Amino acid sequence: MSRIGCVRILFLLLQRRIRYLLGWLLILSSALSVKGADPPARRPAIHAGPIAISLSGFFDQITMYRTATTADSVYTRFGAIPLGETPDQWLSSPRHSRFMAEANWQGAGRWSGYYEADFLDPACRSAYRMRQFWGAFERGSWQILAGQGWSLLRPNRAGISSRGDLMNTIAVEPAYHVGLAGGRNRQLRVMRRFGAWAMAVAYEHGRGGDITAKLVHDSPRLHWEAVLLGGRRDRYAAGTSLVFRLNRNLSWVGQQIWSQGCGPDLVGGLPRGVHAHGVIEGIEARLTPSLEVFAYGGLAYATRSSGNRLLRQWSAGLHRRIYHHPRWGSSTLSVQYSQLDRSVWPGGHGEMNYLMLGVRHFLPAQR
Repeated sequence: MSRIGCVRILFLLLQRRIRYLLGWLLILSSALSVKGADPPARRPAIHAGPIAISLSGFFDQITMYRTATTADSVYTRFGAIPLGETPDQWLSSPRHSRFMAEANWQGAGRWSGYYEADFLDPACRSAYRMRQFWGAFERGSWQILAGQGWSLLRPNRAGISSRGDLMNTIAVEPAYHVGLAGGRNRQLRVMRRFGAWAMAVAYEHGRGGDITAKLVHDSPRLHWEAVLLGGRRDRYAAGTSLVFRLNRNLSWVGQQIWSQGCGPDLVGGLPRGVHAHGVIEGIEARLTPSLEVFAYGGLAYATRSSGNRLLRQWSAGLHRRIYHHPRWGSSTLSVQYSQLDRSVWPGGHGEMNYLMLGVRHFLPAQR
């Protein structure tokens, strides 16, 4: 039997068995009593007078197999998978490796700057991609941020931040997952914290000139948020998201968004100018201090147009830490299996399964 035939049989077995396996893993995770992950090492800083500069990042080698041939690298454009039969595809790339730099200065308030880049441009226009570049001033409970950062449409796990605590899922896929909303936009944002609550308002220049607002509440078990968007060209949206910690090892995550004209702002690539909606739900479980599993299901839907009608994806996988050193960082072996399908309004349907294997080495204080 050919190698491709063996892989196809493996996918059929996975489709039938992986849901049952995950169910048992999640039941086991709630029954286990394990210690949390090791605390992150202190990020090394370079001091230039009163300014502290921290450098960090990770090296990421991803190898993947797809049951269809696409024009993509290891970053999958969910809304552009083939509608017909195509040959299988093998890919391997280190281009999702990332570099981050942060500068902080404490004076009358706290000034900070953040830069983040990788080598994975989905449009293949450049080998180098700037992901985030912004500056912020914080004093007391107020913060002002200006530059390119994550839209307020992208959910958080705690508070409101573009630097960390984002609910981007923990999938291996560099494009994250169908059902999420929000990209990285140029923006001016004002945020205020008051007790367990936080609120932010931003002017975002992404797909258009939009005003976004977010309200969040945090408690030991639950992070909850609501977001609104109003923009030009008949663009508006409303959404909610949550991270519910069933216990210290098991969390339920989810986001739902309803919009008019915001199809391109949903992960997957829906057309603009029509009603577009997205939802993602998932479970993340830490079985041991070095083993984490996840499962997500997401969809994005758009009303009648000349483009995509429905995108659906479910994924399951794990992260296994294989090396840890307080000074030199940690390494993780990751696996993800996804089933993805796409329907278009003119008529046509395509589906693709893929398997990803990732090896990532984090510099200290990453993950």
